[in-house]
Amino acid sequence: LLQSPPIDVTKLAEDYKTLRDGDVDLSQAIVELTTSPVFKELLISVDGQTTALKVSLQKDQHYQKLWAERKALRTKKNLTNAEKIQKATVEDAYTLARKAYVVRHAALMEKIRQVRDTQTEARIFLSGVPMIASDMVRFIKKDVLVFGFVTLLLMMGALFAFFKQWRWVFLPLLTAGFAVLLTTGLLGLLRQPVTVISSNYTALLLIFSISFTVHLIVRYREFGAHDGQSLSHREKVYHTMTDKFAPCFYTALTTIAAFASFSTSKIVPVIDFGWIMCVGMLMALLANYTLFPVVLLLLPEGKKQKVEQKQPLLAKVTGHLSVHRAPVVVVGVLVLSTLSGFGLERLSTDSRFIEYFKKGTEIREGLTYIDKNMGGTIPMDIILKFPPYIPETEAFEDDFFAEEPDAYPERYWFTPDKIAKLHQMHTYLEAQPAIGKLLSLATLEKLARSFTGGEPLGSVEIAAILGAVPKEVHDAFIRPYGLPEKGIMRISARIHETAPPYDRSAFIEGIKKHAIEKLGFNAEDVRVTGMNVLFNDMLKTLVASQLSTIGFVVAATLFMFFVLLRSVSLALIGVLPNVLSAVFVLAIMGGFGMPLDMMTITIAAIIIGIGVDDAVHYLHRFKQERQKGQSVADAITQSHRHIGVALYVTSFTIVVGFSVLAFSNFIPTVFFGLLTALAMVMALLVNLLLLPSLIKIFLR
Repeated sequence: LLQSPPIDVTKLAEDYKTLRDGDVDLSQAIVELTTSPVFKELLISVDGQTTALKVSLQKDQHYQKLWAERKALRTKKNLTNAEKIQKATVEDAYTLARKAYVVRHAALMEKIRQVRDTQTEARIFLSGVPMIASDMVRFIKKDVLVFGFVTLLLMMGALFAFFKQWRWVFLPLLTAGFAVLLTTGLLGLLRQPVTVISSNYTALLLIFSISFTVHLIVRYREFGAHDGQSLSHREKVYHTMTDKFAPCFYTALTTIAAFASFSTSKIVPVIDFGWIMCVGMLMALLANYTLFPVVLLLLPEGKKQKVEQKQPLLAKVTGHLSVHRAPVVVVGVLVLSTLSGFGLERLSTDSRFIEYFKKGTEIREGLTYIDKNMGGTIPMDIILKFPPYIPETEAFEDDFFAEEPDAYPERYWFTPDKIAKLHQMHTYLEAQPAIGKLLSLATLEKLARSFTGGEPLGSVEIAAILGAVPKEVHDAFIRPYGLPEKGIMRISARIHETAPPYDRSAFIEGIKKHAIEKLGFNAEDVRVTGMNVLFNDMLKTLVASQLSTIGFVVAATLFMFFVLLRSVSLALIGVLPNVLSAVFVLAIMGGFGMPLDMMTITIAAIIIGIGVDDAVHYLHRFKQERQKGQSVADAITQSHRHIGVALYVTSFTIVVGFSVLAFSNFIPTVFFGLLTALAMVMALLVNLLLLPSLIKIFLR
């Protein structure tokens, strides 16, 4: 405290006061703190009603060392036997250290909450990047436990409503659970951690595995029901597995191709998610071609049911439109494709941590309150580089001129021209609506002007004050914002998450441009960093990687269609509708203001993966009907009658199960559930309406 009561700034080391001193004028102190350019919105709100406690978490040195060793060994090629043993040892130690780190982190957050809950004199809010990370994991774990159970119950109900037999309820869930178990066990064996992004692998494996199983169930029930054949239980199982092997195998390959595209990303969790799903698809195929037939053979044959009597109304309507109104359907899709451009234009990456949590949740309330009253929440730093401090070397020594050595000679590096550039940068930043609290040496210089009548400090005054500053004040307020030996000055900023929407990339580039063009810095001497920049760069990289790999996905899918169907026209017809379905879903996201973030960015690959699965099964059945001598129209009708049932059952089951995720408190989980359900509906519609309409027009 410098003004409660006023002190002589040249005697700062001896005269400065703190709130703990008994002779402090508290009424004057509240005025000083709430108007101080340093302390207001840093430790106290402008209205004086809120104060803050800032906690800095120490790095786990042991964990950091193991991480570095693990990375070095993983990137090294041609390991010796000794290095291989060392690698296994480091992997084990790293896994244990990581688990211990996560446990300690969660325990710390819980203890802080316990302390908060015992307080009655104040309302306490918690915020910060560690709290956001902790709560994201906490919400996801809760969603897996609560909504996972509810989702299973709803899916069981949907399967029983269609098949009316419990065996056809438990078999899909058994094979899906087996696939998830195999994948999870393999991840544990490989010591592969699951991140926020890859945590959805269980839900996606559930979708793809159930899709496999439903197609097998429908085909099994068809044999002997209306084919005019008298087959034994064992023969029906055999014919089912052989008949559906090709579409199931190519479905797995096309889905693997879609997720393999993530390997081109520059973000490790996205790469991991891609290969986890590739492995998971292989496990799903393995489960359906080992566990499903074995369990089915162990069960009695059961009551025969006629599948054709249960053709859903949607399959009938889409089949009729595809055969008799194909041009109208195609024109309608073209109109929708044109209109989707408006939604795509509104698609953005303006994603904010504060919007990850529903209103009313503890973390959302804390983030909002701190953001509005304490100068923002998300940290960002601007680093400006000047010529570094070079110690002076004395040309000669003379006892007559000998002086006491200067304890802090670097203070002469802090010159008025450097401080002036900091002030100019402050002026630019303060004009940006997203900027909250700013802190740098310019802030301290502004505080010191209260002793000079508002006049800027000169070189002598700056050096005198820096020489008088006690060590604890220097370590807290000088050292973090100026490193003379490296020539670095730092401006610490906090970003308002509740600010109006803005373009992050343009905002960051604008800061660099101002420093270069207006303040005269070289481009290499300006760096903008911090969580805000990291988050923005992650989103840009995600979008760029997805756009760059979409061509790979389409090409790989087209090739696999051609191998399966031996027809270029059928391959093109199979790919086009599913690319359009991805475009439609992205347009809907833009129309409803759903941003592309670390969770929703993967939806395009998911849509294509789901849609192509449906197309493979449909086209395979269509080809079989044509080989029987059916006309194009009759082949479409028969495909709707049989494959349409399986597609409808799978889609309806997944939509019902995943819609419950809309009740989560974690907004990315809500979006994932709703978008997955939308992807299932869109894939069903394009493959039962647009796909056969294109066949009707172009395959005569």
